[in-house]
Amino acid sequence: MIGVLYDIDGRIVGTVTGPINHCESEIARSTYNGLLTNDPCSHETHYVDSDLVMLKPSKPSSNYVFNYATKTWDLDLDGAKAAKWKAIKLARDAEEFGTFEWGGYIFQCDPISQQRLQGAVQLSHENALLTLDWTLENNSVQTFTAAEYIAIGDKLADHVNAVHVRGRMLRIQINECTDEAGLEAIVW
Repeated sequence: MIGVLYDIDGRIVGTVTGPINHCESEIARSTYNGLLTNDPCSHETHYVDSDLVMLKPSKPSSNYVFNYATKTWDLDLDGAKAAKWKAIKLARDAEEFGTFEWGGYIFQCDPISQQRLQGAVQLSHENALLTLDWTLENNSVQTFTAAEYIAIGDKLADHVNAVHVRGRMLRIQINECTDEAGLEAIVW
């Protein structure tokens, strides 16, 4: 036997299992409403309505919370916005730390590569005659001059800035959304 404890809205707050007299005793001691059932149930998948344990309808997405007053799923807009922003940040970071192109060459721009490029740019500002070999994204090696490293550094800065400008624009759109359809339309 299962004793189901529930609040005034039908939210299941606990269950007790065992012989019928044990379940009845636990229900009687509780400050919550209670009923007996033979069917397994949980607060995640069930609710109580008119002294009957009911199965909640399918949850539309993780951004919904069950409204015990209406017995329906309601969009948690703040939670949906937070989830969308998290997804956008992941896409933003993947693009920022992926690759960028300059002069027909593809450069890696993970954090270590960015530091190394910044070091090469700094050396280039100190020595205009500098030439250094650089390993590109495809693992080929190319020699660049000081002037080229400065231009590559500028392109890296433009790349990072463009990614973050786009991220800020999408963050504004997310904050202004009033429904799930609007949030779904926002993509990286």
